Amino acid sequence: MRRLSSENHRIHRIGRPSRVRRGAIPAALCALALTLTACGSERAAGKDPKAGPDDRVEAGSTTTAPATVFPTDSSDPESSDPDFLPFMELLLSITEPCLKFEPTEEPPTEPPEEPDPTEPPLTPLPEPLPPDATPPPVEPIDPDEARKEVELSPVEKCDARIHSRRIAKALKGTPDPTPEQVKDVLHGLGYIDLRIHGPQRSGESVEFTLDLRLLGGQLCLSGKVTGTRTVTDPYGGSPEVTCPDVRRRH
Repeated sequence: MRRLSSENHRIHRIGRPSRVRRGAIPAALCALALTLTACGSERAAGKDPKAGPDDRVEAGSTTTAPATVFPTDSSDPESSDPDFLPFMELLLSITEPCLKFEPTEEPPTEPPEEPDPTEPPLTPLPEPLPPDATPPPVEPIDPDEARKEVELSPVEKCDARIHSRRIAKALKGTPDPTPEQVKDVLHGLGYIDLRIHGPQRSGESVEFTLDLRLLGGQLCLSGKVTGTRTVTDPYGGSPEVTCPDVRRRH
């Protein structure tokens, strides 16, 4: 695995939406899935034959729909990568059966009281900033805090199990693979270069790390391939650092 760096300049914000409330992630994923479905999907013909029908869930509808144009940020490499949309669809399809593990909030036993519109609010509303005012500065992120491993949600743990099974199944047919062969297998499963760290040789094994974070998610997955055996280890990482830079608990 890549050696951790203590230099602050390595701490940077990953080019994806900022962290959101964990309970809102599955809802956001569902909303994004509906948007992606409207685009249709006819990319299945170019998939790797190693990825069987049980390893890939096709997204979209067979009905032709008008193409939707999404604005892109040319400064974000992911937005300009044509393979990023299929990668998002892959993550959404894997997350869908795991949403049942999302904790549900108990409905209130009594409806909340409606506030009296004639009474002033208990908490004073903040004063709006003038048009030419400068917003308050954002507090710098503590590099040590950003590198700490974070806890995965039940949904993310379920996601990790599915990713691990499909990767181990695909690599089983390539005994003693080279780093290039491991990367080819990962590509065939739908993982893109921007989210693959490695693979690289480490003794008799080949190691790699996948960044599977989306919409504020925290799932990182490290893997080690030795012979025909693949061992994976999921862990949580802050969006402020790359997955290999997370300081593991063990």
